[in-house]
Order: sequence, then structure tokens, then C-alpha cells
Amino acid sequence: MKLVTVLIFAFGLLASGFQAMSADLQKKGKFTGNFGWYATGKAYELEQNHLFWMGEFSGTFFNDEGKGFMHQSSVVCPASNDIHLDGSPGGAQGYCIVTDKEGDKAFLSWKCAGPFPGPCSGDFQWTGGTGKFAGIRGNNKFYAVTLAPTSSGYAVWNAGWELP
Repeated sequence: MKLVTVLIFAFGLLASGFQAMSADLQKKGKFTGNFGWYATGKAYELEQNHLFWMGEFSGTFFNDEGKGFMHQSSVVCPASNDIHLDGSPGGAQGYCIVTDKEGDKAFLSWKCAGPFPGPCSGDFQWTGGTGKFAGIRGNNKFYAVTLAPTSSGYAVWNAGWELP
């Protein structure tokens, strides 16, 4: 009987903790931060100094406050990149799945334009989510830089969100 009482008490604490986490998330806000990424994929040569790349950028997002919205979230972005090696502008576009520490996901679509290796300046829109991010919306700005000749880079997000 004591075990049942302890289990019921522990379940109640756990449930109230989840309710508190959801209640802590504001309905809208703004944030800035950095998404450090590593790219994997395949490049196709279209002509001299012109490549088309398809693959994935993946890494971690760090909120500039060191806490808060999306801090230390996993980010995976299937994408394509039109790369001009002669310095003329190209462009990239794709989607991202942002997964926070509790496993809730937020989805976004993005696009940017600029010379390779960057900066590629553009915008992204929250398109939806799961759990506490269900119905997330917002139009945002970012710029990204590839740390050539490596496959690593970063993106600086200047963003906000709104929940229903």
C-alpha cells in the first residue's frame, strides 16, 4: 500500500512538473541566438564554378541569453544550395526540425541568398510544431556563413514566435 501511495504521489509531482513547463512558455516573444551546424550531402557540378548541393545541416541552437526559448535544441535541416564559386550570388533553401530538451518539435521553412561561403541572408517562418509548440507561427531573419573549406558553419537567428 505504501508503494502505491508513493507511486501516486510521484506521478502527481511529475504531472505538475509537465504542466509547469508548459505554463512557463509565453504565448509570444523574441530571441536571438546561434545555430552551429555541420553539413552532409552531395554536390553536383552544373558547369565550371557552379554547383548544386543537396543534403542536411544539423547541429545545436544556443539562445544568446544562455537559457530560454529553444536554448540547446537540436536542429536538423534538409536543404539545397545553389553555389557559385566565382563570388556571384547563389541561394539556399530548406526546412528545419527543431527539437527541444523535452522532445517537443517546431518546424520552419527558410531561404537565403548571397555569395558562397556567405553571408547568406534570408528569412524563416515557423510553420507548426508538436506539444507545447503546436500552432507556432512567426516571420524571422537570419544570416548563415560556411566556414570554408570545412563542412561546418553557423547561422545567427534574430527571431520571434507566437503561439495560439
